[in-house]
Amino acid sequence: MNNAASSTLFAYWDQLRAGRPAPDRTEVDPRAIAPILGDTFILEAGRDGTLAYRLAGSRACALFARELKGSVFLDAFTTEARGTLLHTLGDALAAPAGLMASLTATSIAGRAVSLEAVMMPLVHRGRLGGRLIGAISAGEPPYWVGRDEIASIDVDAVRLLWPRWQGAAALAADAPVQPAPTAFSARPALRLIHGGNVA
Repeated sequence: MNNAASSTLFAYWDQLRAGRPAPDRTEVDPRAIAPILGDTFILEAGRDGTLAYRLAGSRACALFARELKGSVFLDAFTTEARGTLLHTLGDALAAPAGLMASLTATSIAGRAVSLEAVMMPLVHRGRLGGRLIGAISAGEPPYWVGRDEIASIDVDAVRLLWPRWQGAAALAADAPVQPAPTAFSARPALRLIHGGNVA
């Protein structure tokens, strides 16, 4: 991760989940991430597989030169980029892990800017991935940001961000988390069952 917003948000998410697959949406405290709040967004995963901006910070909206709340997250991405992101989001939810993407955004006037985005799953009403928290930022925002709307986004590189799993064996068994029934969470995943041989 090259941008401070990305690394700060991932570290906060990892600390907040405390060994669980993901933190609950209600545990996110905006005051704890105040310096990067403008770069942060929350996505709502619809049961039909759509991802919509539920909340978006002022700097994230400025990058796109429009209000993001209520809009569909993948609308700005090219067809190939959408497929890549959906595939990797499925892997992230199955893991569960975070996702980091290096992006190139092109404005309506044809100007390009490099962006970095991270997304991590949250638990919402017992569903893993019912909400996702993320951040999007430009390392050095160009002068035209906020005046020239982003027309399309391509994915240059994408990878999973692995959380620390210390204390994972002490997960509470009385609070089951169910995967969100979305188009990108239907991928098969391995499941670790602790056990041993008894003589």
